[in-house]
Amino acid sequence: MTDAFLAETELLLRAAYEKLDVNSGNEPLSSAAARIVQCAIEAVTILDQPSMVSAGEMISCARAAVTAATYAMREVDGRDRRRRVPGYARVGVDDSALGPS
Repeated sequence: MTDAFLAETELLLRAAYEKLDVNSGNEPLSSAAARIVQCAIEAVTILDQPSMVSAGEMISCARAAVTAATYAMREVDGRDRRRRVPGYARVGVDDSALGPS
């Protein structure tokens, strides 16, 4: 990969991260998406440093992204399942972003 490609990729990822970070609020899925983009930014900056240490750092970025995605999906799934229980309501939590039941 060329330096120009990596630089452009990093700029695009940073723009996406800024948009996600501003709009994420307390939504776990949006927060996870922002974290995944952040991990991708870290990975892109590591790509131009080929070494065993860099490879280990890349694996760490990938693990962090998978962890964030897994957490978000479990949270969203849990909210959906809880909303389906008759009479269930979480005090002080707005689950309306999940859409209609």
